[in-house]
Amino acid sequence: MRYRVEVADRPDGLYAVWNDQVYRAQRSTADSTVLLVARSDKDAEDAPEGFDTRWRDLPAKVVPETEVAATFTVHTHCLYDDEIYRIAPESGDAELTLRWTGQDEAIAGQLGLTDLTTTTSDPESVMALWQERHDFTAAGTRPEPGAGEHTALLRAIGRTMVRTLPDGWQRVAAQFRQVGDYSELEVRAVAEDVVVSLSSPPELGHLFARLRSAMYEPGVGTWLQGTFTLDSASNFDFDFDKETEPNWRLAPGARGRTSARSYEAELEYHPRERKQVPQWLAARAGLPLDVEFRRALVVDAHNEGEPPVVNRQPVAQDEARAVLGYLYRAPVALHKPGLLPDIFAPHNPPDVPDAFHTDGTWIWPASVPHYLRKYGLPPEPDLLAHIRAAGHRPPYVGERVRATAEADILGAPRPKQTAADLGDVAADAERALEAAIERGAEPDRELYGSEVLATLRRRLAEQGIGEDVYRIGESADGAWCLLRTGEGWQVARFADGGPVEPMHFPRIEQAARALLGSLLLYPGRCALPADVEAREPAAHATDWPVLPARGEPPLTFYRGKRMVVLPEGTTITRYGTEAGNLAHPEGTPFPETSLTFEREHDRHSYVLRRRLRVLAGVAVPWNGLPGGAITYLLPRPVAHHLETAALERLG
Repeated sequence: MRYRVEVADRPDGLYAVWNDQVYRAQRSTADSTVLLVARSDKDAEDAPEGFDTRWRDLPAKVVPETEVAATFTVHTHCLYDDEIYRIAPESGDAELTLRWTGQDEAIAGQLGLTDLTTTTSDPESVMALWQERHDFTAAGTRPEPGAGEHTALLRAIGRTMVRTLPDGWQRVAAQFRQVGDYSELEVRAVAEDVVVSLSSPPELGHLFARLRSAMYEPGVGTWLQGTFTLDSASNFDFDFDKETEPNWRLAPGARGRTSARSYEAELEYHPRERKQVPQWLAARAGLPLDVEFRRALVVDAHNEGEPPVVNRQPVAQDEARAVLGYLYRAPVALHKPGLLPDIFAPHNPPDVPDAFHTDGTWIWPASVPHYLRKYGLPPEPDLLAHIRAAGHRPPYVGERVRATAEADILGAPRPKQTAADLGDVAADAERALEAAIERGAEPDRELYGSEVLATLRRRLAEQGIGEDVYRIGESADGAWCLLRTGEGWQVARFADGGPVEPMHFPRIEQAARALLGSLLLYPGRCALPADVEAREPAAHATDWPVLPARGEPPLTFYRGKRMVVLPEGTTITRYGTEAGNLAHPEGTPFPETSLTFEREHDRHSYVLRRRLRVLAGVAVPWNGLPGGAITYLLPRPVAHHLETAALERLG
């Protein structure tokens, strides 16, 4: 299949709904009126009676803001050069002006952007297209949730889609994603072997929003992502999901934007019973945790001035220690200074801790384990059964649960959740992807350009490649540089102010691979300059995870140090006894090792029977010897690796 994008007609701007029709709008802050404008010459012919003024040669009408049923903005976004951009409304058909949705100016420079902006005159370079919509409807004019005919709205959606389809279309799908006042609309049509991303009229998003409201169920909510499919035979289908977070192109609040309150607005517009709110929505909307704690009773009954009443089976002595461990090790939800009086010995000095513990299900006063330890008084039966069911091992209790328990104890409002409570997997999509990659998983989508550059920098840093030997987004003589040029992404070493044998790639990830490979293929390309390495303090040598054994030269005797893995089957040579850990590649001449002369005749060869991670380097000149030998410092002395069968003697 081939892909293309229709970017000619982009209905970006402010719109208003009046008498069930969608018009371009201009809002007046001076007198609380809205100027309604016909959207095209065709609309001008059908303009309702009463459009008695003109705006840019189109019929227009001024109405009070209170007569407008809804207002919303539409912004067209696209995927270009592996990044998300907003297409500037002033863009013409010949050239598109694209504004990056990120905010970091340093990364923007590395992406080749000027003032967070780039341009393209090749529409085929745009890989995807969608609309982002923001609603500004006042509470008094918003339609009543649950009102409206589903079937009529679905048919209206189909008719609206058909009007914008290309010739020869066979199937079309529109996906609408919304929470609160934020939504995305993406439309794709299939015509023969071509998939076309289409820009949609503003009515389409408005119809989907009305359909969401009409399908609202009291206490249950409405769908969050819906996909409408239609074929050329007028057969349509509509699938929707009320529980799962939408597959956003750019989620509310992503990249530092200010639309994160959309999650709260969703629950205001379409209320749900607490049990019907998915965890991701509850956290993003700032709802408190939906947890009910059981409060443990210290005794069965106790009236002031009377002895406590207890009617419980005692805990066996061999189990009491485990129960005490559970009650004490569970985290403290609240602690107050001072001690409380002993209700069994009120005339004695106070010795009861004034605190509460929780395991996320129960809350109990610190007096419960105190009286168990002091008098053998068991916890109430249900709590004891709960402890036994947990195998006497308290679970981990998160910070938000502990704070919620504290609020309940104090009778204070429960703390609100945040997206951070979802963990790195769901709190931030970009951070979650980064974490997944670092854990060894394949990315579940193509990385954005900024993500590729961040990953590239991590890989280079992990290999010990300093930033003075490469450049991203700029050039410098003697450095390998990755740059955005008119021919695509360029990778080259620069000399005399220009690139040497430059390589060009259409995708940034391909260029990143080339830069990483170019630097790693020849170690000398990524080594620190000799003068820089010579100035490194001697104390820094001990920062390496592998150190010389007793009797070996110190790390300052090696340059170009780096951690490498020697594969199974590698043959190495050692000059010296098996108590040391310095070795060299097979066939290394002794003068290049810069070792003491007496070690020349104590030569041994070994073969690796499993791979070893070693500290590699190059011997420096010493004591009249030229140096230059490749050196391997093994993790342990040779004798140890012989014992563990990592090495085997040869000869």
